[in-house]
Amino acid sequence: MEQEKSKKRSVPLKFNLAFATGEITDAVAYQGFSFLIFNFYYFVIDMDVGVLTILYVLWSIYNAFNDPILGGLSDKTRTKKLGGGRRRPWMIAAWVPLSLIMFFLFTPFATYADNPVWVSIYFFVIICLFDTIYTAFSLNRTSLYPEMFRTNKEREEAGAGRRIMMIVGLILAMGLPTFIVGDLSDPLNLYKYWIAGAALGVIVFITAWINIRWGVKEPPLEELEEKETIGVFKSIWITLKNWKFLVFVLCSMMNWYVFALFPMVMNIFNKFVFAERTATWMGANESLFGAILLLVAFLFSGIGVLIWSKLDSILGSKVAFIISQAFWVSVLIPLFFVNNYFVALAIMALNGIALGGSPYFIDRHISNIADEDELKTGQRREASFYGVHALIIRLSGIFAMVSMLVVLKAYDYTIWSSADIANPPIEYKFLSVRSLVSWFPAIALVLGIIFLAIYPLNKKEVKALQDSYKKGIKLKENE
Repeated sequence: MEQEKSKKRSVPLKFNLAFATGEITDAVAYQGFSFLIFNFYYFVIDMDVGVLTILYVLWSIYNAFNDPILGGLSDKTRTKKLGGGRRRPWMIAAWVPLSLIMFFLFTPFATYADNPVWVSIYFFVIICLFDTIYTAFSLNRTSLYPEMFRTNKEREEAGAGRRIMMIVGLILAMGLPTFIVGDLSDPLNLYKYWIAGAALGVIVFITAWINIRWGVKEPPLEELEEKETIGVFKSIWITLKNWKFLVFVLCSMMNWYVFALFPMVMNIFNKFVFAERTATWMGANESLFGAILLLVAFLFSGIGVLIWSKLDSILGSKVAFIISQAFWVSVLIPLFFVNNYFVALAIMALNGIALGGSPYFIDRHISNIADEDELKTGQRREASFYGVHALIIRLSGIFAMVSMLVVLKAYDYTIWSSADIANPPIEYKFLSVRSLVSWFPAIALVLGIIFLAIYPLNKKEVKALQDSYKKGIKLKENE
């Protein structure tokens, strides 16, 4: 019986779980950052939304250099230090700093009204520092997925495990701060943000250690040193010339626009659409019910992973991804019309099922692209692909902030009531907070479907690619 089970499972369960635990680290760090940072600096520190937008744009420009360069450096790394290898040393180096910076994200020690220059500088420096440390950990951890898991079966098993752990991370990233801070828009909750940041840092510390200790297996250093390396900028240039990759990244960017927008807008959406109804329920605060909307989506994304992974095995990643995107568009539109909180919960559950497909399919496609690239270059360059991928999808953060700016600037909060904002005059209808959770993301996903339709690696071509890969390269079996 044990032998039959081992034959059915390509990836040992303990190793799969340890590797997947890194998704908790990743989600808690980045989604905790995305969920809290705008609310903290906009509501608590009282920064001007225009200044926030400008600094986000500058941050994204910084990332244009940070992410691909770190990816190229990772691909070139060969060292005995910090555990040895090329991915593990970067993860170990980023482990403790990433845990600590989760607290320091929320410590400018001044409000914008008291010292706007200092707060602006602190905000920009700390988010750049956060992204550098986060990228050093996340990019190398993610690059191990196509490198350690080579077959479709292995990637399906490991990919499903990762997505389930990601849900746990997302629940922690959204749920824990909400229960600690309470009302995220209350300027009196400064110290609670500190506690929330410290709590997220502890989770990052523990889960990253589990991931590094039991979920990382790299080839021996001697084997890595036998292969020639490509220069950092040459590797970036080769990546940028891969048109299949660029077309797919444009699709991915549309998905990441939704990922970036939802955590920022959901608290505001709840505040102005449902808060008058939910404020009296159980004496709870507005932010709690905004977070619950997100948490429901994240919980149901686990069901989505199971559905889309099954569809992936039947139809292939390209067609299954297109279907998941079309389904997501169809369940976003009702959010524009909803007035009942419980109906909104049901709609967010459907959005969660749709959401479960995007991160699963994004990794599957980048893995296939990296396999094809290895056949051409003789190099495993996952980090370069993920670095350039991170560069381009960072534009989604700019688009999300600009979307927020356009809508928030359309209203004068000193003269508009909550009822006006929830149901604005017709001339503002399509620039409302409702649009931020419906039409804006739906249009982005339609563009993503168009890019995905152009992308050439369908099920038949991926199978031919893996067959050529097996014949042309001697693969190392997973231990």
